[in-house]
Parts: sequence; structure tokens; C-alpha cells
Amino acid sequence: MSDRPSYLQVLCDEPFRVFFPLGWLCSLVGVSHWLWYYAGLTPTYSGFYHGLFQIQGFELAFAAGFLMTSMPRFMETPGTRPWELALGVLLLLSGAVGLYLGNSNWSLGGLLATLLFLLVFAGRRFVRRGDNPPPAFVFVAFGLVCGLAGVLLLRWPATDFPQLGQRLVEQGLLLGLIMAVGSHLGPRLLYGRREEPVTQGPEARRRLAVFAVGGLLLAGSFLVEAGGAVEAGRFLRAAVVTAHLLVVVGIYRLPARRRWHLYLLWLSFWCVPGGLWLDGLFPDHELQALHLTFVGGFGSMTLVIATRVIAAHCGFERYWDQNTWPLATLTLCFLLALLTRVTAEFFLDYYFGMLHMAAGYWLTGAVVWGLVFVPKMMPWHVAADD
Repeated sequence: MSDRPSYLQVLCDEPFRVFFPLGWLCSLVGVSHWLWYYAGLTPTYSGFYHGLFQIQGFELAFAAGFLMTSMPRFMETPGTRPWELALGVLLLLSGAVGLYLGNSNWSLGGLLATLLFLLVFAGRRFVRRGDNPPPAFVFVAFGLVCGLAGVLLLRWPATDFPQLGQRLVEQGLLLGLIMAVGSHLGPRLLYGRREEPVTQGPEARRRLAVFAVGGLLLAGSFLVEAGGAVEAGRFLRAAVVTAHLLVVVGIYRLPARRRWHLYLLWLSFWCVPGGLWLDGLFPDHELQALHLTFVGGFGSMTLVIATRVIAAHCGFERYWDQNTWPLATLTLCFLLALLTRVTAEFFLDYYFGMLHMAAGYWLTGAVVWGLVFVPKMMPWHVAADD
């Protein structure tokens, strides 16, 4: 009798196999919004719709897949139950569908429920843990709490802080997740560091305290900004993120190996704080500046890290160890999308045409990535040593 696990068991042990394809599909929907408007297939456009779809559909799906796969392993607890996998997918899809249909209550309810689900998922395992998660994963809690607070403020806006909810969802949620995951995977992927994270003892407690202070400063930066000290809040946020990525990830150094995707990952780490600094320096160009963080940072980093997860867990290491055409295409398309989107505001006569081009470049790279890597996540592709 074969000891090979069932397909359902593989999916529960590695929920990224379900959530990554879902996030990929959501990314196509969110970005194609600009193509449909430019082609005249939709009468209006909404930057808020586009941004929120990318966050609660694309980014949150990839984050859920990674966290639900990694956290039980870090904490030495049972993996995802079948009902948890089904519920997580249902909640995330409900928010995305509500947003697509233009029902804000439905959409925000789905996003709120998904964030609560991830908190409960992690919390149930934390109280039964056999080991602690890496200290930097305290940023996961800060990110999810920022997201929850942001959703509530989007649903019931505070009169004195009208933009706070949007800031917490669009930036606080993802910055917390990036600082957690980036701290763990960044040094490994960029520089080949293989040492296991310190999770017990005085050193782990010291790191946890430092990261907790960083999380408080990150969350506090939104309150400072909302309280009227706009530049101070933005600069504080940029400084916290920059210091974390320089000290913990070490992005001041180039990648150790000459690979297209590693240079894209390295650039994405720089784009995250780069957009935040530009947002503080040039507040009149906020949207332009933050697209450096969103497109060059969050979007690129998400798909490169997802590629590493797929290569390691599904038995396709050659796609990570070599320069391959799918990842070279992804790199080129995302760089073109970033350059076109960030410079669009300098060419107002061609503004919407450049948004169309940027969306087209991004979609080309994402479609190529999905066509190559989504089939590799099927549950019959399991790494021999996984």
C-alpha cells in the first residue's frame, strides 16, 4: 500500500496550492479594470476599486496561502483542517465577489471576516504551540489588526480622520505582512542564509521586543498622519520600514546570485520604502509615489516569493536555481509596468493610455507566470523530500 498522502491531505498541509491560484485570478480581475475602461467596455473607472481588489483579492489570498502553510510548521501544530481550508476560501471569495458586484457592505464584510479568520487560525495554534514562530512574525499580528481597524473605519468612517481606514487597509495590512515574511525569507532567498530563526531564550525575547516596538511605531504612524502631522506620519512610516529592511533583511547588498528573479525581489524590497519616502517628500504626487510601493514592491515581491514556495514544495527547483524564460518575462513585464505607471502623471495628454499600457504589461507578466506555475501547484506535484 502506498504511503503517498491523498490529494485532500496535500491541499490541507499546503493551502498555498488553493490560495495562490485564487489570488492570481483575482489579480487579473483587479488589473484588467483599466483595460475594460480604456476599451469602452465599462463606462467609469475607480482607483479605489482597483486598489482594494488587488489587496483583498490578490495580496490577501497569497498571504493566506503562505501563512496557513507556514504557521502550523513554525509552531509545530496540526496543519489546516479541511473545514478551515473551505471556510478560508469561501470568506476570501465572498469579499472579492462583493467588491466585483459593487456591494460595499458585502465586500467589506468578507474582508473583515477573512482577517478575523486568519487571526483565529493563528491564535488557536499559538496557544497549543510546540515552538514559537519567528519573532518577526509579530508583524503579522500588527498587520492583521491594522487591516481589521481599517475595514471598520471604511464601513463607519471617523469624521475627523476620513482617510485613516483606507490607509490602514492599503498600507498597514500589507506592510505588516511584508515585514514579517520578508524578515524570514529575504535573507534566505537573496543571500543564501540558511540558519533557523531563534525562537526561544533571551535572544528571541529581545528580538520580539524590538519588533514589537517597530510594529507599534508602524501602527502609530497612521495615527500621527491622521492627526494632522501628515509629513511626520509618512516619514515615520518610511523610516521604520527602511530601518527594518536594511538591518534585518540586509537589502544594502546585491543578491548573492545573478538571477533575474532575485534582482526583481531585491528591487521590490527597495520599492516598498522608496514609495513611502516619496509620498512624504512629494505629497501632491501621493498616488504616483505609492504605486512604486504597490506595483514595484508588493506585487513583484508577492509573485517572486510565491515562485520560491512553489519550486520548493512542488518539486520544481530548476525554476528557482536557473534563469528561466517565465521569470525573465515576469521581470521585464513588471519593470515596464512600474516605469509606465509611475511616469504616467508626467504625460497628462497620454495619461489613460499609459495606464492601459501599464495594465497590459503587468497582465502579460502575470498571465505568463500563472500559465507556467499554477499547473505546478496541483496536488500530484509534491517534492520528494517535502
